[in-house]
Amino acid sequence: MARIRSLLLVPLVVLLSGCLSVTPRGLVAMAGFNPLQMNPAELGAGLGVPQSIRLADGDAMIAMTWQVRGEAAPRVNERFLLQISDSSEIVGMPPPLRGERIYVGRLSRLDSVRMRDVQERILRHKSEGLVGQGSFSINLRGGCTTASPLTELPFRTFVKTGSDSSWIETTRRSDFVATLPAHERKEFLQSVRICNGTG
Repeated sequence: MARIRSLLLVPLVVLLSGCLSVTPRGLVAMAGFNPLQMNPAELGAGLGVPQSIRLADGDAMIAMTWQVRGEAAPRVNERFLLQISDSSEIVGMPPPLRGERIYVGRLSRLDSVRMRDVQERILRHKSEGLVGQGSFSINLRGGCTTASPLTELPFRTFVKTGSDSSWIETTRRSDFVATLPAHERKEFLQSVRICNGTG
């Protein structure tokens, strides 16, 4: 599992794309994004990858954590696997670049309810006067490739934070593999299997 990194300062720390280059529109969009107040059912994560990469349900996820200052372990540490679809089925998604395929990840109905519960738990901790820091991250967990061996992965991200909002490109296309520490790079490359077919 490889975490898409990038730090944006909002009420709950948002990790959206790490060492990748954040777009100006992405910074503006995320500055007004509060993960504790948004409707999980309306959240969308766009993942732009090479056409040789195939993503399926569970190949990407959202993680939410919240840790009280001074405590060794987070009080909240939850993972939500994303349901993946091709962006050609999504109205308003920007067109793919040459050689790119864009996937969209959304929460299942059950996980939308579960994320609501996580939001309420964190808000309850804050209302009790506890001081802490949280994270909201989109993570790649694997996938498959029709091109072997995989050594790089040009990648960009999009986000849609509500039903009345537009899809915003949050990070520009750059090599995702190159942004990972050596141990995570090896783990991620091993998690991307060879596709059974070429569809």
